[in-house]
Amino acid sequence: MTTVTALKRGLMLLAAINAGKSQIRDLHAATRLPKSTIVRLLETLIVEGYVHQDAGKGYRVTARAMTLSGGYDAANHLLEVARPVLETLRRDHIWPCDLAIFDEDAMVILDTGRDPGTLSLNRKIGSRLPVLVTSLGRAYLAFAEPDTIAATLDRLAASSEPNDAAAKDRPAMLRLLERVRRQGYATGDREYLVTTRSVAVPILVGGKVVASLNMMGVAQAMSMDQVVREFLPVIRQAAARIGANLQPADARSI
Repeated sequence: MTTVTALKRGLMLLAAINAGKSQIRDLHAATRLPKSTIVRLLETLIVEGYVHQDAGKGYRVTARAMTLSGGYDAANHLLEVARPVLETLRRDHIWPCDLAIFDEDAMVILDTGRDPGTLSLNRKIGSRLPVLVTSLGRAYLAFAEPDTIAATLDRLAASSEPNDAAAKDRPAMLRLLERVRRQGYATGDREYLVTTRSVAVPILVGGKVVASLNMMGVAQAMSMDQVVREFLPVIRQAAARIGANLQPADARSI
């Protein structure tokens, strides 16, 4: 497959800015691109209207960047079905929960009950989370088709990101995913965020996984056993309600 390096770099930079990296030094650390390349790409993105430089010399995406996602609506029905369930869940329970879908090498947050800044993480809708060290990612991947699991582990094994390193020990990762599949849920015990523990379950439609749902607690306040005991029944029920209101056609489109 032939790819365009300049386009890949521009998209990488745009994603980093969208994730909150606003200074050139931060963009350099996030992308590993030469600073001279970053400057040229920023100038192009500014001219094209996708990035703005503020008075403090920081960079941010503009409203025009929203047009890049305007044609993506595969998850809209999932959100329509899930939101009433999530609103009830969040009304009855104080701990935050996230709904996420899989996107090649990350889990993308579709809906979050987290207030900005809580639990030491300003997680937003559209945030991309690593697959292998989060309960959301493990819960999804464990129930994915074998071809998806194999392709994902191949892709992540070639990554230089520390959060993807577990893919390099494929037998160990396959054992972990098998354990998650057997027990029906995944946990995250301070692996991605040292301040939190979480449990997640897949959302299944006709046996096919379409998303995952988690609930998270503060590590200092709850043990992993407590998180599983208190949160698992709650999110299992919510995931079952969401899945029951989706159709097989929805599963194919997500």
